[in-house]
Amino acid sequence: MKITDKVKKKDLTQMRQKQILDVATRVFSKKGFASTQVDEIAGLAGLGKGTVYRYFKDKKDLFLSIVDRGIRNLKDLVLEAMAEEKEPLDKIKKAIETYLKFFEKHSYLIRVFIHEQSEFQKRIQKRYYQHYYEHVNKIEEVFKKAQTLGLIKKKIKPKLAIAILTDMLNSFIYTWQLTGQKYSLSESFSLITEIYFTGILEEKDK
Repeated sequence: MKITDKVKKKDLTQMRQKQILDVATRVFSKKGFASTQVDEIAGLAGLGKGTVYRYFKDKKDLFLSIVDRGIRNLKDLVLEAMAEEKEPLDKIKKAIETYLKFFEKHSYLIRVFIHEQSEFQKRIQKRYYQHYYEHVNKIEEVFKKAQTLGLIKKKIKPKLAIAILTDMLNSFIYTWQLTGQKYSLSESFSLITEIYFTGILEEKDK
C-alpha cells in the first residue's frame, strides 16, 4: 500500500470515527446508555450498523470512547490555555475559565456522566484521573512558583489545593446541569476565582 493510500485510509478512519462519535454523543446524552440503540446512531449518521461496528467493538466501547474523547479534549484545552499566560496566578485563573467554558459548551458530556454514574463510575473515574494526573504536576509547578513569589501561602499544599479546586468546579458544574442551567458557567468565573483566592469574608472580619 502506498503512503498516500495509507494517509487517505487514516483520514477516512478519523472522519468516520468523529462522525459516529458526534451523533452517538447526542443520542447517549438524551437517552442514556440502556435506552440507546446502535441502529439509531447508525441511521442518524447515515451509515450502516456494520460500519459503526467496524470502528467500535460494541455499544459500550462507543460510549466509553465518547467519555475518553471529552476528557482528553478538556485536558488539552486547559494546558493550552495555561501556556498562553506568563504569571502563575493568571495561569490558574485561565485554567478555571477554560474548564467552565468547556462544560458550558459541551453540556452533553455532563449528561453522559450523570446518566451512567452507576454502571460506568469506576471506568469513568479511572479515565478521568489518568488524564488528570498526566497534567496535575504541571499545575502543581504553577502553584509552587506562586508560593516562591509570595502569592500563595507557603503552608498550603499544592496538590490538596488543586484537588479542592477541581472538586469545587465539578460540584458547581454538576449542580448547574441538574438545576436546568439557570445561570451562565462562564459568567460565574469571576465570583468563583474571587471565592477561591480571597474567600467571602470582608477584610475587617478575617
